[in-house]
Amino acid sequence: MKKGKKIIRLLLIIAGVFILLLTIAGGILYSQQERLTQMAVKELNKQLPGELVIANSSISPFSNFPYISIALHDVKFFANKQMTGKPLYQLERLYVGFSLPDLLQQHYNVRIIVLANGKVHVERAANGDVDIIKAHEIKNTSTAATADSTTEALNLDLKKIILKNIDVTYHDASTGYTVGSRIERVKAGFSMDSTLIAINMDSQLILDINGLKDSSLFRNKHIKLKIGAVYDQPKKLLTLEESAIKLEDADLSVKGTVSQKNVDLQVKGDKPDMNLLFAFVPEDIAVMLNKYKHDGRIFFNGIVKGPVSKNELPLMEFHFGCEDVFFQNKKIDRKVDQLGFKGFYTNGAKHNLETSELHVLNLNARPGTGTFKGNFIMKNFNDPQIIMQVYSELNLRFIGEFLGIKDLEQISGEIKLNMNFREMVDMRVPEESLAKLKEGVQSELTVRNLAFHIPGYHLPVRNMNIHALVEQGRLKLDSVGFRVGSSDIFASGTISDVPALFHKQDKPVAVTFNASSRQLKLNELFKFDSAHAVLSKEVITGFNIGLALETSVNELLHANPLPKGTFKIADLNAKFQEYPHALHGFNAAVVINDTSLRVSNFSGNIDSSGFALMARLNNYKFWFDKIKKGNTEIAFDFKAPRLAVNDLIGPRGRKFIPQGYWYEEAGNVWLRSKINLKYDTVFKKVDARIANISGSLKQHPIKIDKVSGHIKYGNNKFIVIDSLIGKIGRTDFDLNMRYATGRRKSDTLATRSNYFRFKSDMLDIDELMNYDFSDHTPVASTAPVKKTTVKENDSLHAAGFNVFSIPFSAFETQLNIGKVKYKKLWLKNILATAHMREDKKIKFDTLTVELAGGRIAMRGILNAADPNKLYFRSGLTIEHVDLSKMLIKFDNFGQDMILNNNLQGVLSGHIKSYVRLHPDLTPVLSETESQLDIEIKDGTLIDFGPMQAMSSYFKDKNLRKVRFDTLRNKLTLKNGVLQIPNMNINSSLGYIEVSGTQSLDLKMDYYLRIPMKMVTQVGFHALFGRKQEEVDLDQVDEIEYRDKDKKVRFMSVNVSGTPEKYKIALKKAKKTT
Repeated sequence: MKKGKKIIRLLLIIAGVFILLLTIAGGILYSQQERLTQMAVKELNKQLPGELVIANSSISPFSNFPYISIALHDVKFFANKQMTGKPLYQLERLYVGFSLPDLLQQHYNVRIIVLANGKVHVERAANGDVDIIKAHEIKNTSTAATADSTTEALNLDLKKIILKNIDVTYHDASTGYTVGSRIERVKAGFSMDSTLIAINMDSQLILDINGLKDSSLFRNKHIKLKIGAVYDQPKKLLTLEESAIKLEDADLSVKGTVSQKNVDLQVKGDKPDMNLLFAFVPEDIAVMLNKYKHDGRIFFNGIVKGPVSKNELPLMEFHFGCEDVFFQNKKIDRKVDQLGFKGFYTNGAKHNLETSELHVLNLNARPGTGTFKGNFIMKNFNDPQIIMQVYSELNLRFIGEFLGIKDLEQISGEIKLNMNFREMVDMRVPEESLAKLKEGVQSELTVRNLAFHIPGYHLPVRNMNIHALVEQGRLKLDSVGFRVGSSDIFASGTISDVPALFHKQDKPVAVTFNASSRQLKLNELFKFDSAHAVLSKEVITGFNIGLALETSVNELLHANPLPKGTFKIADLNAKFQEYPHALHGFNAAVVINDTSLRVSNFSGNIDSSGFALMARLNNYKFWFDKIKKGNTEIAFDFKAPRLAVNDLIGPRGRKFIPQGYWYEEAGNVWLRSKINLKYDTVFKKVDARIANISGSLKQHPIKIDKVSGHIKYGNNKFIVIDSLIGKIGRTDFDLNMRYATGRRKSDTLATRSNYFRFKSDMLDIDELMNYDFSDHTPVASTAPVKKTTVKENDSLHAAGFNVFSIPFSAFETQLNIGKVKYKKLWLKNILATAHMREDKKIKFDTLTVELAGGRIAMRGILNAADPNKLYFRSGLTIEHVDLSKMLIKFDNFGQDMILNNNLQGVLSGHIKSYVRLHPDLTPVLSETESQLDIEIKDGTLIDFGPMQAMSSYFKDKNLRKVRFDTLRNKLTLKNGVLQIPNMNINSSLGYIEVSGTQSLDLKMDYYLRIPMKMVTQVGFHALFGRKQEEVDLDQVDEIEYRDKDKKVRFMSVNVSGTPEKYKIALKKAKKTT
């Protein structure tokens, strides 16, 4: 009992002493922690380019027992003293551990460092500098820090380093690779003697490696390392004992030596299962492979040996392969077995990509009842030289079912590939088991009865058959044929130099492609909405097209934006059902160079119409820029010997073309023009120069010849036509125009400079309007006459669009026409100047025209300030116009009349008028006023109504044709009534005096004063003379003149009514004051 108590007492004493010592050590460390921490941080920041920052520190006696630790909280390290940017690393805690004996002797030797809960980012620049190393480079100093007089300085004598929960990222700017690692726990122990450092490390981490395109090949890989090594300090040599690396479930071993200038490592992996393979595949692929049963042996071993430096790599050689591997789908009995191959990789004599070689030999597999065999060798990874030998016979239905991919399960067909692609003829490879090809043939592909569904497409592809060859480096696709619904498609093609494409050699290459079809039903191939109802019914038959491209490999791979070369379309043919026409013989050749795109020949036929086009597009890259800046030019030359409208339009197109042009034919059409466009991020201007427009029409016989000119439009919103000249039939023209399409201030020069100027030596309006000169049966005189009442329905004339309701702009019009032919009337020397003003007034400054041996001149103004009440005020001068030479058909206030059918003679005079107009420019007769001061010499009245009414009084005279020498009067038209003052007429009836009124509704009220002598003579003849039918209707009676020296007795006669219903009475005119 006493002995037990002694033991307990002894243990209590020891525990007490230990606690005492621990308390003393903790007290010493506690008293020195602030000084040690500040001293360490200050010294480090003094020596390092970077800056270390801590928030605070505390004593942690048991965190890393048996070591007593100082815990540094919220540790951050920046790349520079300014502490700009994100820290290179930051830690929640950093523990610095000291041993108890050292503390009791006041020796501050750091024995353990623990980093917990943090992030580290390492960046390697393109020049090879690593930021975290640069930030930790110790500066050279000429003086050393002196030790404290009573205590020793802080020393580093590590026995152990521990990392917990640290996220590390490493980015290499030169290669673009990023390595991410989640360190769950790394524990490294150290033991030292005078020359050797023994290291033992046990770690667990998760590793991600991403390339430039974020490759998922090495993602989320779990790695365990158990490494033992010895570092010889004098020799600077690290010797690795056989260390274990576990990647996922695969085990690898590494051993060898590493120094600053040399490496000698052996890597080995040999497993009787598939874990070694699964360890290297992406995670999603590994999950997919889990649906297969698998087994087999995989092996991997290699060496890394030789000098190593920044510019030199060691020799690397690896042997790998597999034997007796099989995969079997767990859900369906589909199995690929007897899979095996042997592989070898070396980086060659120069230890670089140029001398690297990869060999995969004796690759064998048995997919179901099929066969797959092959060899693959590649040398020189910079410019690969390849031997690829493959012989396979595969049942595609088996492949789809084996893979278990839903979209591939319905695939069926047979595929046979026999390839012997050799770029290295001096290298021997095992070929005993491979099928032999014909001499010169490098590859042959045959596909029979292939059928499959395209994901997201509503119809299956059926009966696909393919045959292709690679011969002397030339790919020849003999035939491709398949069906989709009731449509069939056939194709073929060639590529002239496949090796040049593979090696990216800058050699010429030619690509051809041909396609044809007996029938294409668009509603089966595509799904249309209701907006394309006609297109959905379209059926194309007899389709054929040939495409060819001649360029270089470099242009194909680095098109900017289009590959330079020649692109051709040949023998495009197609016949359409809804668009009832056929295309045939379409050919085109497009040459593309650095800056221009040139169409050297684009020709073809649509039914019986044909055309040929040549064009050029300069600075074509301009159209591929999102922000357009610069100039581009489009030039074209279009010729067509025959263009028939009926060949070009379908039933829907006829709705937009006048019926008279449905069967029009144009011949010898020639269009030539050049268009320049300028952009400076936005549109600036377009400049079009028309070199030629010519052609002729058949149904409307007219010829257009030598039309040329210059048209411009810019962001100043002006459209300018400069000297647009040419001929249309017998008509020639010279047109100039300038018009501001946008809004302008009324006082600016821009608005005042709008103009239209037209000049012509000959203007044949009859030809342009296709006027019909054939004789027509005249309307019988008994036909009812359409009367126009004075009071009209204004709403009928205002029902349509009122052009005068839109704003007016300042505009000047000038006409200068030598001759005009209009309905057999010849007009000469037409000169006109008119101005349109923004206050909606159109002023006719001058309008002169020579016709019928005389001249007409007019000035006037149209006032449209109120769009619903238009007024036209004018002054008209007529000089010596021969009415017998005029044949002008016009609307005489409601009835069609021919001017020279009723009146002949030489007309002169002045007419002033004030006319109210409807919006459709129909006169409001009740509000029209005119003053007519006219003179007609050597005139004739033909079928004049009042004279016809008095035919019974002048039975010996021809009243249908009454001649007079001079008719001079001043007439007034007001309120729809024409006032005729009294006038004396020396006529073939005798001399008479006439006055009265004539209403526009054809009511007349005439007063005639006839000499009594004439009446007596008439009466005499009426009683004793000749019958009315004895008068010659074509006789021309002589004019009788009044003898002013003799007193003459007159009889006053009043003729009133209408031409159809009138009465004659003896009545004098009322005297006017």
